[in-house]
Amino acid sequence: MKILHHMKKENSGLARTTLEIVKYEERHGHKVCIKEPTGEMPVYGNMNGDADIHCIHSQLGLKAYHDNKPKVMFMHGEPLSSVGNGISMKAIVDLAPMVDAFIAMRKDEMPIWNSIKRTYLVDKGVDLEVYKPLDGITEKLSGEPSILYCENWRGQRNPLYLCVAMEQVWKKYPNARLHLYNCNDKRMQETFLALSKNNKWWPFLRSLQGGVNGGEAMNMLYNRVDIVVSCLYPLYARSVEAFGAGKAFIGPGYKEHDYPWQCDLHPDSIAKAIIDCWENYDKINYRQWAEKYHNAEVSAEQCEKIYGRYL
Repeated sequence: MKILHHMKKENSGLARTTLEIVKYEERHGHKVCIKEPTGEMPVYGNMNGDADIHCIHSQLGLKAYHDNKPKVMFMHGEPLSSVGNGISMKAIVDLAPMVDAFIAMRKDEMPIWNSIKRTYLVDKGVDLEVYKPLDGITEKLSGEPSILYCENWRGQRNPLYLCVAMEQVWKKYPNARLHLYNCNDKRMQETFLALSKNNKWWPFLRSLQGGVNGGEAMNMLYNRVDIVVSCLYPLYARSVEAFGAGKAFIGPGYKEHDYPWQCDLHPDSIAKAIIDCWENYDKINYRQWAEKYHNAEVSAEQCEKIYGRYL
């Protein structure tokens, strides 16, 4: 197949997911290319002649609008935020009549996307060649357990509930420590510094750091902690990379595959999940969990089968 992906070049989970899928499509013998919707110069790869299928990740290039080639749209964003940002959902609905199918990556969002267009479900995979256990990591971040939050901070995507939950975790395990990374917003940083001072979080809050650049740097960070926590709700995103690194992941939006450390978006529930996880850490082989449920190569294979339905 000749597969053309339409993706705006940016530093985001959307872009990382797209690049991972393209990597494995190419490895499976397909001709792949990524172009920005507003330009003709490839972001990745090259393609002579017409594509067999178009994959939309943000917008669709104008030249593809009426070329009679099949088109699928990847639903990277979470439905509520797609409405909430005032842009994404309207753009999706505007493009839907031109698209043959949607591809989603989380089971709980399927009813929403299926109400707009036929939607297929694939695994939410990550590149397990990048996110993996590293031998010889001796400089572990402090804490028993050491707990990491590293989502991209913005608006309601922040670790407030986790910080409050840590008050309970620390009471039971006084050596527990929390490390907050990827905070690139000055006002958000000032807010959490003020909260920490007022709420006396200093016994357990050990880091409030800026951005982490690149998958290898993020994987190194995962390898230095015990538990990675997300506060996203009602869905989850790229923090499942932690599984690839062989680390436990906890998030109120992650309720798939009978995973034992599930929780709600409430400090009591998050604290209980962290404590239960720490006390029974070896119940799950987290790397094997990633290989079974979150392998980007498997995701690419699943996508290729969907493309084949329309060719």
